[in-house]
Amino acid sequence: MNTSYESLSIDPPVAGPLDWNEDGFVILGGLLANEEGEKMMSDYEVCWVKNNGLVVDGSLVMLNPGGWNDCTPYRRHPELMAILTHASIASQIERLIGEPAGVHLNLTGWKSTMRDWHQDTYLNPPHVGDYYVAVWIALEDIHPDSGPFQMVRSSHRWPVVTREKILAVIPEENRDYRWPTYSERILTPIFTDEIKKREAEVITYLPKRGDVLFWHSRLVHRGSIPNDKKMSRRALIAHYSGINHRSDMPKAQKHGDGWFFPIDGGNTGRSE
Repeated sequence: MNTSYESLSIDPPVAGPLDWNEDGFVILGGLLANEEGEKMMSDYEVCWVKNNGLVVDGSLVMLNPGGWNDCTPYRRHPELMAILTHASIASQIERLIGEPAGVHLNLTGWKSTMRDWHQDTYLNPPHVGDYYVAVWIALEDIHPDSGPFQMVRSSHRWPVVTREKILAVIPEENRDYRWPTYSERILTPIFTDEIKKREAEVITYLPKRGDVLFWHSRLVHRGSIPNDKKMSRRALIAHYSGINHRSDMPKAQKHGDGWFFPIDGGNTGRSE
């Protein structure tokens, strides 16, 4: 069965406002580096350590470096909900996609996911389209040896892998909830070759605490393999969809200045 990039993808939409810009991402340095943001991040860190770690002789021992195992811990922890629905993030997402967006996937690991090169679009039903934004919040100054987030500049204008086409080449017995993991085996070498062929610019994201990254659903990205696997990479990652574009989910609900989808998330797998 043909598993070339061409066979698994379609042309990107005609260039327009939903591309955001030429890069496919927006970095807002210091967005949460203020008194209010620092309090929210600190409150969340206390919550994280209480549930996933232990402080021994003043040092953090990560009992569960992957954070919560499900993808909607914000439903149970107000410290998470406060950050993910804060006006500074909600307003920026609305500017990017032209409508309010609700959070529905939340990754809380303090180490790299090591999820290799992929786009997010194919993980969604086709009706979601470009009404999807992912957000990466740095909770510490990220070290280059910790397995930083990486992205390929302007790759949101490359052909777009679709769910329909990738599922067609995955054996039927592997099309359960773990299918994104199986798809990685196919897509990693494809995108690796495409990056080399295009001589594309790979950006290693090394933010400071309080910096926030917004990336496009069509952007090729990954969580890199750490050089030092003992090192932390403290981050808070969340994915949002336009509240008018998730007919497959319960109706979005307002919280503070933002929105969320009231779903009970399953295992996060290794998505970034």
